[in-house]
Amino acid sequence: MTTIRRLCCNDLLDITDLTIELDMPSLSFYMDSMAEFPEYCLVVESPGNRIKGFICAYNSGEGEENHCEIADLIHMNIAEMLVQALEEKADKIYNVYYVKIEVPLDHQQSLDLFKNMGYTSIKEKEYFDVVDGELTERTIFQKDLSAAHDR
Repeated sequence: MTTIRRLCCNDLLDITDLTIELDMPSLSFYMDSMAEFPEYCLVVESPGNRIKGFICAYNSGEGEENHCEIADLIHMNIAEMLVQALEEKADKIYNVYYVKIEVPLDHQQSLDLFKNMGYTSIKEKEYFDVVDGELTERTIFQKDLSAAHDR
């Protein structure tokens, strides 16, 4: 049975295999995120204790600008399950008003996933990718959490 659990330090070695050739944050970023927002650092584990994907996020802003930003989401076939778990924790534990994620415009599967999950594109940005030396475009998706607006 596939399960979702918190990311732990030992998992960092395993997720390195998932992130090879991707522009991912440093291990210290994950350590900081795990220390400050452990509920937002989740892995999907398959039978045999193999990590199939993970999500990592953090809170930003205060008051009505208190929101959760998804920093990393790996493996689209289980992404919806991870995002739903994160949204629930963001709303119930941290009382955030909305969730945000930046998605590369050339990742159609990711764009479709977030649109289908009720996320709205609020802005497009250009970035210079220092690894590839290319200009890349991303869209910022946002989803309001309804329970947060009932406060």
